[in-house]
Amino acid sequence: MLEPGGSAGRITATWAATLIDGLVRAGVGHAVLSPGSRSTPLTLACLRHPGLTSRLLLDERAAAFYALGLARAEGRPVILICTSGSAVANWHPAVVEADAARLPLLLLTADRPPELQDCGANQTLDQRTLFGPQVRAVHTLPPAEPTAGWLGSLAARVVSQSLWPLAGPVQINVPLREPFLAPEPTPPLPVAPSPQVALPRLAPDPAAVAEVARRCAGRRGVIVAGAEPLPAEPLIRLAEALDWPLLAEPLSGLRWGGHPQDRLVSRSDLILRGAIAPPDIVLRFGAFPVAKAIGQWLTRAGEHIVVSADSRWPDPARTATMLLHADPAWLAEALIAAAPEPAPTGWSAFWHRAESRAAALAQRLAPREAGIVMAALEALPPGGLLFVANSMSVRDVDAFSGTAAKPLTVLCNRGLSGIDGTLATFFGALASGRFPAGLVLTGDLAFLHDLGGLAAGQDLPVPAGIVLLDNGGGGIFDYLPQTRLPEFTAGWSTPQRADFAAAAQVWGHSYHAVPAEDPAPGLAAALAAPGVSVLHFALDRADSVDRHRALWAACCEEKWV
Repeated sequence: MLEPGGSAGRITATWAATLIDGLVRAGVGHAVLSPGSRSTPLTLACLRHPGLTSRLLLDERAAAFYALGLARAEGRPVILICTSGSAVANWHPAVVEADAARLPLLLLTADRPPELQDCGANQTLDQRTLFGPQVRAVHTLPPAEPTAGWLGSLAARVVSQSLWPLAGPVQINVPLREPFLAPEPTPPLPVAPSPQVALPRLAPDPAAVAEVARRCAGRRGVIVAGAEPLPAEPLIRLAEALDWPLLAEPLSGLRWGGHPQDRLVSRSDLILRGAIAPPDIVLRFGAFPVAKAIGQWLTRAGEHIVVSADSRWPDPARTATMLLHADPAWLAEALIAAAPEPAPTGWSAFWHRAESRAAALAQRLAPREAGIVMAALEALPPGGLLFVANSMSVRDVDAFSGTAAKPLTVLCNRGLSGIDGTLATFFGALASGRFPAGLVLTGDLAFLHDLGGLAAGQDLPVPAGIVLLDNGGGGIFDYLPQTRLPEFTAGWSTPQRADFAAAAQVWGHSYHAVPAEDPAPGLAAALAAPGVSVLHFALDRADSVDRHRALWAACCEEKWV
């Protein structure tokens, strides 16, 4: 049992309280904690701070993805705290996703003091280099000192580093000596006012804007809104000015909302499986597209102009002829003001017709998953959240969701496209309080991969539904060449016979088997009930593969002209 530690414990507790107070003053509002002894001063400082909402989760891996969801929903840094040793390593999957997706996490790693390093002390490893290049910065503090006034300035710097020039995780390694408790609660030390940090936006270079306008003028081009949140109104008005189609990824946020949608192409994954001549020029905002058919088509364009709002180089196909580092909204407005000549007559009309014909094909031939996707989007209230797992789930949302005037948010851990942490990230996003309700669309393996994340769904402020598409294993591999191998089932298919009702029951969630042919009543009931509902859709895997392939074959044969 930990005993209060007199003056030494008071110094340590005050040190931790001052650091946490500095982070709150710099704009942090949430902390996600996992229990441990070495992290006690940091944990207490979070739990006792009136300006911080703290959540305790036993599993550090789930806790890190939960924090990732909060950061994804809010766009603000979130504190993560755990004890020393292997606990820290459990954060790594979420940290690499935060790096790739540019999400601000503040990793406060409690550590042994210097005298216990590199000498065989229990539960001790070198935590300073654990995350390597995935963190924007690493700050290793000295053991607690009586003077802590400089921690406020450090906290402001850490928050700034997590947001600019490239958002992402920042680590503060905090060596702590025993004792960990003070005889009485300790307030933070008075500190000098922390600097107020003003983050910049990247203004486009006028000469570059003029060059882009010249290249776009009078040509058959397309705007691609990639797989990350983007400003709808400026991109749509730019598409109107150029008379170009706007190929909108579901994760761009452009497919749903009250903005004009007649320029949007939401079924490009289906359309571009056919023999469509490549455009003269592509203007791409945001991350590279989800769908392989779109990516392959874009690489054949005459020119490929990529717009990046930060220092990352988003050109995996190595086809960019020009890369602009600029705020997407500012660049769009500047191009509109340049008034380039619009595309030849009939170019945008072709895309409008193709979108309508692709929608008709999908309605006639689509697999069961398409109906579930559409029903889920219909069931969500305005302002609701649809979180999408990777693998087939995000691809089906891309192909079948269409557009709607209802405002919705669609999120996915698309930075590294992993299936891990799906449920915990979804619950973290919902815990932000920014959504009236939420659904997560997930396959069976992504669900099973994050069974520990089910714990994070307890005590949510709004209704939540887990839309579980169960095809009995890794269905996405059925579309790859490996399916012809005699070792396919043993090495890729991953068949499972899990009891999903029992998994839900462990954490007090409700479970419902729902027919894939009639998903709407189950979805409506889940969103009307408090807590978390697991909606289990058992799918015929062979039928799903056949239906997907039949639709793709029809799209390949379709004459879109």
